[in-house]
Amino acid sequence: MTSVPLRVLVWVEPGTWEACVGAAADLLGDRVAEGEVTLLYVPDSDDLVQDAAMGLWGRRHGPEAPPVDEFDDFDLLADAEALLVGRVGETVTVHTRLLRGPVERVVTAASEDADYLVLGRQGDLSRRGPHSLGKHARFVVDHAQCRVLIVWPQPAPSASTIPPLPADDPRR
Repeated sequence: MTSVPLRVLVWVEPGTWEACVGAAADLLGDRVAEGEVTLLYVPDSDDLVQDAAMGLWGRRHGPEAPPVDEFDDFDLLADAEALLVGRVGETVTVHTRLLRGPVERVVTAASEDADYLVLGRQGDLSRRGPHSLGKHARFVVDHAQCRVLIVWPQPAPSASTIPPLPADDPRR
């Protein structure tokens, strides 16, 4: 009986990618030889200037969109790949993908080909709760086609940051 490789999709984002790559390496564990990891980076295009250049300030008017620095994008993916290979060795199959489009839609679509999606928290990291996920991550968590592993990019805040139950809650 041949085993099916574990397919892990890592959503690479500035500020969280190292923690996500580490979590993917931990997830692979002893299955490294049977693992396939895709490192996915989708630059966020929510920038006002880019939106303006796309037509929100009128056609043929408004500022030009700033050039996308492809080298920074590829450097981020290369750094993520180097960290992963350093953690699991060269026996794991690693793919890097730089895609464009609505971030949450691109990541959700990519999750269809994965067994696990590893993503980092990018919201309010000072306390636990739903606000610790950014808007794109919230959408992806709700719509992913695979298991989702959410990673704190730093040590998680204390449980004391969880709001108390309301005074009228019968579970008190």
